[in-house]
Amino acid sequence: MLRNMRTPILAALLGLSLTGCLIGDSGTPGTGAGDDDGSNGGSNGGSNGGSNGGSNSAPGATASVDRATVATELGKTEVITVSVKSTGSFTGDVTLTPTLTDAAGAALANGITVTGNPKVTLTANGTGTVAYMVTIPTDATGTDLAATLKVHASSSAGEQDVSSTVNVAAILTLTYDAGLGNDQAKHPSAGVDIKVKAGTKVHLHNADTVSHITHGDGAWPHENQNPAVGGLPNGTYEILTAGKTVGTTGTVGCHSHASASYHKVTID
Repeated sequence: MLRNMRTPILAALLGLSLTGCLIGDSGTPGTGAGDDDGSNGGSNGGSNGGSNGGSNSAPGATASVDRATVATELGKTEVITVSVKSTGSFTGDVTLTPTLTDAAGAALANGITVTGNPKVTLTANGTGTVAYMVTIPTDATGTDLAATLKVHASSSAGEQDVSSTVNVAAILTLTYDAGLGNDQAKHPSAGVDIKVKAGTKVHLHNADTVSHITHGDGAWPHENQNPAVGGLPNGTYEILTAGKTVGTTGTVGCHSHASASYHKVTID
């Protein structure tokens, strides 16, 4: 009899125990804890990491050039502008050191020069600019030349190099400006001594609205067409110096209106 009474009591106790376990496993406290971990961890980690990482970038300065490649000729001056921008609220001086090299990286030794300010002073997140003037003499080269202007930017925040390729054609252009007309007094001054290297092409360009026939004296030929094609408005007459020796001298000028306004051209 006692044995038979124990069976229903044990069954009831076991049922209560199992019911308690199921309620604990599937109850709302577990669900609430999961929601907190997901939403708080995601939003806090994402927003804090993104905002803090973006606003706390290290101070620095970045440099750039406005002309990565320049095409030019003899007797020209080209302006290349370097811009330096503050990042991460950097303030202070940035030292700029320009150098000119040939295609092999060696320093140029043909008289081409570069001038410009040696530094910029930046305000927080501001920008400074320096205009560098690359001056090419008439006798820099007798063949086409590829030079590189490199500017080294240095500050307490770091260093950077920027560069521009300067392609120099072995051409010297002498221009008859607009408005000269037939007035001899407006023509280029006489006796200007221009030096070039052998191999240079000397162009006499007519930018005027009337013809200017070019006359050569000594080593340089004159235009033998009348009216001369090169001397017509917007025309160009070319004199070649290839094969000429050092010291060869001649004069060129307008034969039509100013017999005395000649340029002296010498091979050096």
